[in-house]
Amino acid sequence: MSGRRGLSRRAFIGAGALIVGFALAPRVGLGQPARLPGSLDGNRRLDAWLRIDPNGTVTIFTGKIELGQGIGTALSQIAADELDVDLARIEVVYGDTARTPNEGQTAGSLSVEQSGTALRFACAEAREILLSAAAAKLGVPAADLSVSDGTVAAAGGGRITYWDLAGDADLARAATATVKPKPAAAHRWVGTSVRRRDIPKKFTGGAAYVQDVRLPGMVFGRVVRPPSPGAELLSVDEARVRSLPGVVAVVRDGSFLAVAAAREEQAIRAREALKQSAKWKETASLPPSGDALYRDLMARSAPAETVTDKAAPAA
Repeated sequence: MSGRRGLSRRAFIGAGALIVGFALAPRVGLGQPARLPGSLDGNRRLDAWLRIDPNGTVTIFTGKIELGQGIGTALSQIAADELDVDLARIEVVYGDTARTPNEGQTAGSLSVEQSGTALRFACAEAREILLSAAAAKLGVPAADLSVSDGTVAAAGGGRITYWDLAGDADLARAATATVKPKPAAAHRWVGTSVRRRDIPKKFTGGAAYVQDVRLPGMVFGRVVRPPSPGAELLSVDEARVRSLPGVVAVVRDGSFLAVAAAREEQAIRAREALKQSAKWKETASLPPSGDALYRDLMARSAPAETVTDKAAPAA
């Protein structure tokens, strides 16, 4: 450093230090988009979550599955509140890999937290887009509009519905999650007890489950379990079981025993027949039960094992 400025390098270092530092938000610094709430972060298009249908309904999409936990009802309530539409207008599409967002597994009570959060922000943003389109059509500021069951009304009397705007409100865009959802005090549906969407079909037998799947040439199988671990199958009356109605095959591979039949109830009956005729050789592979179990465990020798070893502190 020049002496003409009155401070040498040695004097500068002896006097102190100059520290210059800066930080960037991790995602921004790496050129990544800001994180979005819930499952919206991994499925960022608004039209992946909802669709305004011309027939007066709204379809919402979730990658989660209705397993009896009632998420279809809960997600419908969330969407109806954010969009200001009646609950009866909401249709739900679940876990269709060709149509719904990829939300991974349905487990851990996370459906409302992940899918519900995404739908809340997506629907709030869609409502603002619809109001902007309505404002342009009616020639009034969006702030002067109100919504009731999907009908947008202006203070001066003009009216238009979401379904009239379906072609003008472009939801084929990236979500921003910048529109603030409604506060709890403004909810009409969330927090109230409503009829479950999934119950009627379950009650009447209309719901389809994996057990209801029927494919061309499909047969039903049942396995005969051994009476104890390691049991050896000695013999079984295969001929008698093969003669039973609907039986397609009896499968024996060592001590594995199973049957296939044209109908499920036929496979169940054939398995019972196999089970009754099967002869097994068992060994004492399991410890005793009841009070004898404790005595058996205590009598067994166990190798010494060091769980932890701490050296004595230095003097």
